[in-house]
Amino acid sequence: MPGGASATVPLGARDGGIEWFRHVFPVRGPHGERGPVGEFHAPRSGGRIHEGFDILAACGTELVSAVTGKVREVGYDPILYGNYLLIHGSEEHRTYMYAHMKNPPRVKQGERVWAGERVGEVGKTGNARTVGCMLHIEIHVNGRPIDPKPAVERWDRHS
Repeated sequence: MPGGASATVPLGARDGGIEWFRHVFPVRGPHGERGPVGEFHAPRSGGRIHEGFDILAACGTELVSAVTGKVREVGYDPILYGNYLLIHGSEEHRTYMYAHMKNPPRVKQGERVWAGERVGEVGKTGNARTVGCMLHIEIHVNGRPIDPKPAVERWDRHS
């Protein structure tokens, strides 16, 4: 991290008058929420549940890595996620998934990424093609999905 700060710096820690955060909001532009249908555990067709949180933004809006970590996987799922990206956070047991990206991610599997580094653009690939432009973000802790909304809202306030 810049200034010699480590990934274990507490949220809001100060270093020489500069405030550092472990995570940043991933959408770099005007954005909103999709409402109840875009929230964690919202019902889906076929008895599924929504395992993420949807952030609305114009197609092409810049996406950055929310966390410093390593790219675990990039790919394309034509049914659900479209162009997607998985980043495993450094020094944490969390994996962050971005879905519906406009194009394949700008980073490759195995690459290290830094919080705030550009990784792609908001899109509407996969099943978002019928709903509109958004970032679907999931957070998995030890392989299990958790509600990303509290973290995403915190990052939005501090980014």
